[in-house]
Amino acid sequence: MSTNKSATGQPIPPSPVAAGGARRHRLLVAARTLGGTLGAYGLTVQITVTVSFVLARIGMVRVEAVTAATLASFAIFAAVSMAVFHASSVLRAWLWLVVTTAFLALSGWMLGPA
Repeated sequence: MSTNKSATGQPIPPSPVAAGGARRHRLLVAARTLGGTLGAYGLTVQITVTVSFVLARIGMVRVEAVTAATLASFAIFAAVSMAVFHASSVLRAWLWLVVTTAFLALSGWMLGPA
């Protein structure tokens, strides 16, 4: 098994290129983690609000509409979080989160009570 030691037995420090790659990887993981937690939460909130307004508009009692949308939100959060980690790039995941959340926030605002 090879070790990262010189002929004198001293450890060889990692190259700056490898250190930069590791730093970039850590930042990408942190960005995905924030997207998969906080971003998924924000999108799930907007989905829950919009679904509850739609259910109330089609005739469901408001309390039942909110309860149904809230119960569904647990599965929605899990699906959104998995989608963020499954996205091909961090930028694509964040764009998807921001655009979808903004659209749902606008539609929730328009569907809300007058």
